[in-house]
Amino acid sequence: MAEEQEPVGTPDIITLTEKSSKLLNMNTEKVALRLIPIQITASGRIGFNEKKLVHITSRVSGWVEKVYAFVGDRVWAGDTLVSIYSPEFLSAQGEFIQAEERLKSIPQSDSLELHTATALYQSAKAKLLLLGANEREIEKLADTHQPGSQLAIRSPLSGTVLESNVISGNVVQKGDNFFQLSDLSSLWITASVYEKDISLVRLGQRVTINTSAVSGKNYQGSVEAISDVLDETTRTFKVRIVVDNKGGELKPEMFCEVLFESTLQNKLLAIPEIAVQSLGEEQVVFTLSGENTFTKKSVKLGRHLGGFVEILGGLEPGEEIVTEGSYTLKSELMKGQMGEE
Repeated sequence: MAEEQEPVGTPDIITLTEKSSKLLNMNTEKVALRLIPIQITASGRIGFNEKKLVHITSRVSGWVEKVYAFVGDRVWAGDTLVSIYSPEFLSAQGEFIQAEERLKSIPQSDSLELHTATALYQSAKAKLLLLGANEREIEKLADTHQPGSQLAIRSPLSGTVLESNVISGNVVQKGDNFFQLSDLSSLWITASVYEKDISLVRLGQRVTINTSAVSGKNYQGSVEAISDVLDETTRTFKVRIVVDNKGGELKPEMFCEVLFESTLQNKLLAIPEIAVQSLGEEQVVFTLSGENTFTKKSVKLGRHLGGFVEILGGLEPGEEIVTEGSYTLKSELMKGQMGEE
């Protein structure tokens, strides 16, 4: 009985024995037009979420007693960042104590005087709040009547210290910039969308984000704002996207790619990505051209569309291509070419 021969063929054709064909367990399918969601790709730049970015300035003049937070530190809402000795703050506490004592001393029957004293008390309390004191500190001052010598400047949010311009012992003036803080758990991405595509972008639309700085991982975001102004130079519109960054992997100023997926669909010639193999710079598929016979065909690829790839040239609807097993055919083809050499 004659032995089964090895696969044979020409440089572009592979003919397998019946036994080899069964062992390879290949799958084929016919090339067809598919309804594919329209996708838009845009370049983007990651930045701070400006809703969670704060500048902390001095509300009083004085000098710095102690600095508690430094660049790169993680702080929580309510944490003391710096303490300031301020004559203005001491004076405001004295005014509050006087107003509070006066209010307590007036009988309830004297409505006119009570009204005036209440207004003075509320004004003195509002001044303390304006300077940076909180309700708990004011309640303590009302109970003890003992002014604190230092004003604690607290963080209004949980986040990271990005900038610090304050040093212990420095004299400070009202309005001096102390810190810049940001909550980096949420970031903004500014994507540049071409004018031909902007009609497919809508508020609330989900997008997929990837960056070369974090390979192999996608992030999900949503469209928060769409600019009405076209950039005349690039012919693009700015689209703002908000993305969750609780893992802290994304950083401001990173570049990224943004994929918008529309609810609209196009009918495209597309095949499974697993059917395509690379031979040097050539992209190829294998078509079924006879019983256990396969032909290599060069194809021109378009967009990658969620497991499928658009075919711009090289195939026609109805042709039968190998999907599962195409890599094995590539290997057989390369073995044959090496044997000829």
